[in-house]
Amino acid sequence: MAADLLTMRVADAEQRIKQTELALVLSEKMVAENLALSSRIRSARRRVVKPAGRLTTIDPTALKQFAQ
Repeated sequence: MAADLLTMRVADAEQRIKQTELALVLSEKMVAENLALSSRIRSARRRVVKPAGRLTTIDPTALKQFAQ
């Protein structure tokens, strides 16, 4: 009887370990996707900020039109 209880507890612990490992793998994938997306956002922001800066040197009131 004690051996059965021990076997059940070991099986339960192994199942929780497998679930935790799966959660870790999924979390790592999510972090990688978030890093890639963050990099794309920063790159796009740079492409927008540079022309906006040049636009304000040409016409300082032009940037106010985009803010509305």
